[in-house]
Amino acid sequence: MVRGVQVCWSFIVLVFAGGFLIVGPWWALRGIPAMAVVLVAIGLWFDLAALANLLEWAPAWVRRAAVRLAVASHLIVGGWGVVEWLRPIDPAWTPLAGSADWSDPLLVFSQVDGFVVQSGGGRVRAWTGDDWRDLGEPPGGRAWEFHAAPDGALWTAPTGVARLDRRDPVTGQWRSIGRPAGQLKSLAVDSGELLVTVDGALHRLDMAKGTWSKEQLAGRVEQVALGGGSAAALGWSWWSRDGAVAWVDRTPPERGDGWFYPAVGGGWRYAWHSGIWSSDLHVAPPGRSFEPRTPPAPDLRVMVPDPDDGARVIAGSWGQGVWGSDDGGATWTPLGLTRVQVRSLAVDWRRGVVCAASSNTIWDRGVFCRELPHGQPSGGSEAAAATGSP
Repeated sequence: MVRGVQVCWSFIVLVFAGGFLIVGPWWALRGIPAMAVVLVAIGLWFDLAALANLLEWAPAWVRRAAVRLAVASHLIVGGWGVVEWLRPIDPAWTPLAGSADWSDPLLVFSQVDGFVVQSGGGRVRAWTGDDWRDLGEPPGGRAWEFHAAPDGALWTAPTGVARLDRRDPVTGQWRSIGRPAGQLKSLAVDSGELLVTVDGALHRLDMAKGTWSKEQLAGRVEQVALGGGSAAALGWSWWSRDGAVAWVDRTPPERGDGWFYPAVGGGWRYAWHSGIWSSDLHVAPPGRSFEPRTPPAPDLRVMVPDPDDGARVIAGSWGQGVWGSDDGGATWTPLGLTRVQVRSLAVDWRRGVVCAASSNTIWDRGVFCRELPHGQPSGGSEAAAATGSP
């Protein structure tokens, strides 16, 4: 009886602890090689100190083979991780001074202030070309969502309170605006209107009137995007809207599992779902329904389409780099920046410059920028860069 319990316990430890320490370093190598090295060190200790004892019920040759294979796996991924860890960040990308001190910054492009970031501490700063200009701190502090409107106003959605904070582009002053109570999941802003999802419902703020109204959509709505008068709202069903016309159900027959995140620009709509090992991507050209596309990376985190030509889009991933497309995601061009976990992107389409903010909390932190090598600069500038899956 006791022997059986010991064997069962060893199986449980092998499955959970041993399995994690074998798979974990390879998984971390995809985006955070320094973490892979740390997990390898723990894994080697486990291999040499515990694995043989956990397999004491097995023949001696099985124990020896298991330990040797585990050690070999950890040494391979550990060496690979050290090389990746010591390798410099992609030289095509320039780190912006001071940004390495921030944890999980949120980044947008404003037509008034240029590239603007809210750091992990909640402070908002604009890049001047060689340093950061302080734009103050929103009354609510650190934001769950951070966006720039076409008029250059900055909007934040602080966590835990039923309000939004707005920075006036003319006066530079912050003020708070009440919103529907509940848990906010997503925020999108365009000329004259703002949309939020709260507790699975979609609400609209008419900025001219200063009034909120609830959009009548069936089922839960979790994520929303706005751009150029077009909108997309994703949840149990997928909805789209052009101008002031009614919302239309655009749910594709086969869309995969999980919640999707939207991006809108130039009449194009993008919807993606990210996972540890794979992503799903659907694209709706102007006037058409969503069509499946092959995502550029296995863990897509954020997409920013050109507001004038929505077929041009930039995508960021978890450790698999930044990618660009000129044909609505039919083909992709790698733009580098592998190893960095990109959750926030902003693009100055007029000058052809993209900046990516890393959400790594320990290694490879900061904001990185480069010129776009493909296509020609657009006639406009990106006004509301989505911050992607939190």
